[in-house]
Amino acid sequence: MSNFNEFKTMINNLNEENLSELCEEFLTNHEAAMNSLFKYCSDFGLMFDSQEIKDNMTIMHRNGDFDNIACFGIQLSENQLYKKFHPS
Repeated sequence: MSNFNEFKTMINNLNEENLSELCEEFLTNHEAAMNSLFKYCSDFGLMFDSQEIKDNMTIMHRNGDFDNIACFGIQLSENQLYKKFHPS
């Protein structure tokens, strides 16, 4: 299995547009977002199960790694829906 640091590297290698689309997908269609993440992981040569992906994303959210990502035209750190599910 792959580890968190490899996952974070993969996420950090995604371009800003892909990250924004992924964010919007998570807010509108969680299953599709998970499928996208499975594909990104596979393309990067990583293998994670769904719980590991969720855990890794949660760690990155807690660390503020996504705060500057635009989601529906608003930075996540300013998005009220995001704040509801990821309070500081």
